[in-house]
Amino acid sequence: MNYKYAHILYREDEFLTPKRATFDHRTKTGFMTTWSVEHSSELLEHKYWNCLSAFGLESSMRRKISFERKHSDANLLYFKYELEVPEALEGYFDPTTLEVISKSLSVRETTEEVYKMLKDYEQGALRFNDRRFSSWLAGKVEQLQISDSEKNELENSLIKYVETIVGRVLWTVYNGDLPRMGKDLSSMVYLYTEMLDLTASK
Repeated sequence: MNYKYAHILYREDEFLTPKRATFDHRTKTGFMTTWSVEHSSELLEHKYWNCLSAFGLESSMRRKISFERKHSDANLLYFKYELEVPEALEGYFDPTTLEVISKSLSVRETTEEVYKMLKDYEQGALRFNDRRFSSWLAGKVEQLQISDSEKNELENSLIKYVETIVGRVLWTVYNGDLPRMGKDLSSMVYLYTEMLDLTASK
């Protein structure tokens, strides 16, 4: 069980926490182990639930879940789910880049800083000749106690991550709507973190 993740199921005034939940991003299905037969029966009876998932204090995401059936184990349920963020985000998941960044830095903090630069640029407080990006990049890498080759790898991964957010996520997924992308930042970070962990566990 991965204790970094927490999941809360809720509907109206009911709340339940599963023992374990696993999500398959390819098929939008998963399975969930509950703490008791009563919990399994209640989830299956109402079928449709919202699920709030959190990765420590880093990020969180909501999903809509519909429970389909029980496994032969009475505490194990199969479900289908829908994301509350654009599914197109999954297409820009880069496990190599995110793995390098997450080894040394907070993905949440890094993503929020990129968003802040985009917001400043939109408001006219940032120009391309301000050297802010190069200063930001140097500040992220230089103070870390890692080898020069690791610093180079991290710097290249940060550049690639910024290019993905600016050139693909913002314009392809959100059609240039920066405030809308900003509302989904935590969900995007959670989604990529979960996908990275699932990739590493295979």
